[in-house]
Amino acid sequence: MSVDQEWDVIVMGAGQNNFALGTYLGLAGLKTVICESRLENGGRLFSEEITLPGYWHNTLAYFQDNREISPVWQELNWQEGHHAEFVSPPVVSSLLLADGRSASYHQSLDATVACVKKFSNGDAESWRKTRDKYHNLIRNCLIPYYYQPPGRNGSLAKVLQADPAAADFHRLSAMTPKQVVDELFDSDAVKTLVLSQMAIPRGVGIDYEGGGVEVLKMIAGDEKPELARGGSHSIAQVLQRAYVRRGGQIRAVHHVERIVVENGRAVGVRLRDGREWKARLAVVSNVDPYSTFIEMVGQEKLPREFVEKVKGIQADEFSYFEIHLALKSPVRYALHEADDPAVRQAMNINIGPEKPSDLEEMWGEIRAGEFPSKPCYHISCPTQFDPLQAPIGKHTATLFMPVPFQLKGKRPEEWVKLKNDFMARVLTEWRKFATNLTDENIQMKVALDPFYISGRWQNMRRGSVWVARKIPGQLGDHRPVAELAQYRTPIDRLYQVGVATHPADAVIAGSGYNAWQVMKQDLKL
Repeated sequence: MSVDQEWDVIVMGAGQNNFALGTYLGLAGLKTVICESRLENGGRLFSEEITLPGYWHNTLAYFQDNREISPVWQELNWQEGHHAEFVSPPVVSSLLLADGRSASYHQSLDATVACVKKFSNGDAESWRKTRDKYHNLIRNCLIPYYYQPPGRNGSLAKVLQADPAAADFHRLSAMTPKQVVDELFDSDAVKTLVLSQMAIPRGVGIDYEGGGVEVLKMIAGDEKPELARGGSHSIAQVLQRAYVRRGGQIRAVHHVERIVVENGRAVGVRLRDGREWKARLAVVSNVDPYSTFIEMVGQEKLPREFVEKVKGIQADEFSYFEIHLALKSPVRYALHEADDPAVRQAMNINIGPEKPSDLEEMWGEIRAGEFPSKPCYHISCPTQFDPLQAPIGKHTATLFMPVPFQLKGKRPEEWVKLKNDFMARVLTEWRKFATNLTDENIQMKVALDPFYISGRWQNMRRGSVWVARKIPGQLGDHRPVAELAQYRTPIDRLYQVGVATHPADAVIAGSGYNAWQVMKQDLKL
């Protein structure tokens, strides 16, 4: 047998969680291989030249936060040992209003409070009090909770008990984002500034119970979002270098068709071309739970109740519609920049909603299968802060907006013929705010639709970016179902990681780190 056919651990999917997990396994002396069905590694850490050569567009994740307190970055020496570089824009987000005013959320607390004060003295005081009240709890209790298997040290409520603000934090966290902002603030502009950040990038609806925690994290978490120099894929390259340096191997364009199970235990995989590879100790899947268990394991090998739970996992209610532009000059919002210089320093710009009811209308349209007429545009121009992402003197811009995966009365694949008309509609609205978004400035434009996303990232079934909806019954020790919450599965030595598992956050490699803790115990490493 070729040495290339037998491993200690076979890992499916070359995303951030598996790179972290694989590096820890390599440090423990195990021989691992990552099977990736695509040619590119990195999962949602993806940058590509989809407009013109030399213009790099981040098609999913485009920033990272909480890196400086991440145990993964510290323990694996990702920054110091593998050439990572980051830039931190001074303003996180600016909401542009039709009357020329803007509300901005800064990296600096004092600057944010000063901005909020323009709309309401009471709201400015409430923002500061909320941050001061919950900051230590979030940094010292909540974020560490994300880096441990749920339930290992009790529920989140028990973890938070050490802080005197815990009871109030727990109450607000269980509420919807809309309910929390209504309790904290009076100004519609301030409420909308916060709520416009919920769907993208946080993955929650403004009426999701339990989504209130995202509001508290935004206000009090000091998350410190950063852009990776060179684009998001440069983070993937850091992770890959660390993994390979510890002895790990990668096989691109190796699609796993079947997880081989013998006597209730995962013993290897069968590839699409018919080859079988053996795993002495374990198999790890970063593929979505439905594909992992229904398609790759086979429901006949699983308990019926578990199969029904996997089939019942609720995917996101929305997907992404994206517009990527190659530009001669960065996007300018002259009227708003004249009123508030912070707009020019913002990592992202939000356009569309003026008040919370606009976002409620948007969600109603999405749930009805309609392309939103009350949209929330989430726009970034990363080359203002990182010139490496475009040719010298040139720029890129990206617009994300939440939309339904399937439009009412249409098949998902019909996005392909509809997307350019939608792009034209969105550009018309964008130009009402962006003073230089002219045909002369735009060198190339490309639209990406939910059907494309579901095909390009195959674990995002029906374009579901978070794979499992972030609602109470699918979070913590129930994410995405109780049987998978500890990263173990009903199949012995088969483990599940990825955004569908706890902590359901973006670029932090939390589930890979947590799965390592579980596997270290199981495999006696």
